[in-house]
Amino acid sequence: MAAKILMVGSIMMDLILQMPRIPHPSESLLGTTYSNAGGGKGSNSAVAAARAGGNVSVCGTLGQDANGEALLGMLKSAGINVSHLMLKEGANTGMAVIMLEENGMNRLAIYTGANNDTTPESVEAAFADDTYDALMMQLEIPFESNLRAFTLAKERGMITCLDAGPAQDYPIEKFQGITILSPNETETEALVGILPKDEESCIAASKILHERSGCKYVVLKMGEKGSFIYGEGICEMVPTFKVDAVDPTAAGDCFTGVLVKQYAETGDIVSSARYASAAAAISVQHLGAQPSLPEKEAIDAFLAERA
Repeated sequence: MAAKILMVGSIMMDLILQMPRIPHPSESLLGTTYSNAGGGKGSNSAVAAARAGGNVSVCGTLGQDANGEALLGMLKSAGINVSHLMLKEGANTGMAVIMLEENGMNRLAIYTGANNDTTPESVEAAFADDTYDALMMQLEIPFESNLRAFTLAKERGMITCLDAGPAQDYPIEKFQGITILSPNETETEALVGILPKDEESCIAASKILHERSGCKYVVLKMGEKGSFIYGEGICEMVPTFKVDAVDPTAAGDCFTGVLVKQYAETGDIVSSARYASAAAAISVQHLGAQPSLPEKEAIDAFLAERA
């Protein structure tokens, strides 16, 4: 049976600026193209989980504007339950400005906008309305709302996952007993002061994260290296798949959404990470955040080719 997942978190419109390189200070640089796509760490992970076969609901806030209406339609078209997604009058829908260089490197500027209006009360309403197997959170909505979501999920015995991005010093001690804590390299450095780059530094950082949060698993997202899993007697790197990357935007969100969906259904964190790595490898071969997120059939075919 498909995992029932609640995503409490961010929904944003991405503005993608393609350019040869990032401009120097005070330099004007001619870009090549620009486009819009659905984004936001929470929304990306929700769509990734839904396309991978999950039964996904979202709790969040959009502005009552053109971007908000467009994003609402995108989520509906992905088969996501949006009954707890609010459009707030007078608020601006969140936006991420993505500067994408020809070499595939990207830089993001994030404006949370209406995401800041997701309240603990709206979270409580989402939990009162249905039951779920797993909760996904990120750091692009108010802390109090994340904490309320975690508390309610823990009371219900749900799987819980915190994608610890964007990078910041965050009170992860408040999420004692969380199932999965999953930062990337820069987010790990912001949390514990260690930049994971090899097995030794991954272990050192993971031990601190594990001790501070009491989590079941630390899952470090290591980009092209793959993911490093620590906890419950596991201490191993799960390698990624080598592909020709076009745009890495949302690869980490794709990984997290698919990881949570698979883990909720199988209980096997290592095999779930491998499956999520396949999904992320597909996503980086396409432009844009949500347009790049693969369907379950594509992930299965990708893995079958590499069996």
